[in-house]
Amino acid sequence: MSLRARFQALHTARLPEILALIDEVVVATSPPNASLVEMCRYQMASGGKRLRALLPLLVAEALGADPTRVLPFGAACEVLHNATLVHDDLQDGDTHRRGVETVWRRYGEAQAINLGDAMFYYPLALIQRLEAPPAAVLAVIARLISETMRVIDGQEREFALMGLAAPTLDDYFAMVEGKTSGLFALPMAGAAALVGADAATVAGLEEAARHLGVLFQIQDDVLDLYADKGRGEVGSDIKEGKRSALAVYALTHLPPPRAARLKAILDRPRATTTAADIDEALALLAEVDALGYALAEIERRRAAAIAALDHPSLRADVEGIAALLLAPIAEVMAARP
Repeated sequence: MSLRARFQALHTARLPEILALIDEVVVATSPPNASLVEMCRYQMASGGKRLRALLPLLVAEALGADPTRVLPFGAACEVLHNATLVHDDLQDGDTHRRGVETVWRRYGEAQAINLGDAMFYYPLALIQRLEAPPAAVLAVIARLISETMRVIDGQEREFALMGLAAPTLDDYFAMVEGKTSGLFALPMAGAAALVGADAATVAGLEEAARHLGVLFQIQDDVLDLYADKGRGEVGSDIKEGKRSALAVYALTHLPPPRAARLKAILDRPRATTTAADIDEALALLAEVDALGYALAEIERRRAAAIAALDHPSLRADVEGIAALLLAPIAEVMAARP
């Protein structure tokens, strides 16, 4: 059975259980009549691929284990992912995600901070539902804390990147390998450890996740400019001044006067960035074929993620996961020679 078919089968059979468990734990953990429950339900109802929820189940299945063993862990990973989105949307000023209003837009900035804070703790309550030896549960909690801090550090690096006079691609990759790769390493390597995989397999999944995270983030950078990201506008990252893979590549490859012009557009306040500014920035990216660079790096990272694993089933799964992650920009990729 293909990865896509297995993913869909798990989505149909197990996702309702995962979402029900999340809701149960959120209600049980929150104080009576807490508005956190309503806001968390709103965020969780916004959808998404639910990849972080199902990745642990896919890994367990590929290793010959019963995927239901890691179901609470999948729930924890999905909530953590959404916690980062709540804060990310607020920090970036995004008003829509997945076609609906973001939490801060609907409930206010202060409430978005409160909800995001709470959603960093719900995963610990979900992990308590694991049927595993105490030592294994403690190891999972340690991994959760470590990867959460890596993600937060990556988010901090993203803002620091915007303040650098001359950001490099190495700066970009260091940021992404924290902010994005951590949310792939946690469900993949964490699930493998939970079902008793050997250290080499766990390490291989961590390395594959590092590359998948970069692949996914560059895909997201491309999606924002050349496809539909579901945020109600094209070029949101430019308005936010984000140093995406394409922007950093252009800043380091354009002639200095042209690079200075792109930096000026990126540094402009979001509220004053116009459609003409977006068009000009896109033209500057095209001058050095930043899109071509981004797509080539995606292919390099895809190959590296697959090569990180010796286990045949896991290699096939990582290849399938990469295809799922790249599906939103499939047309963009197909249009390139």
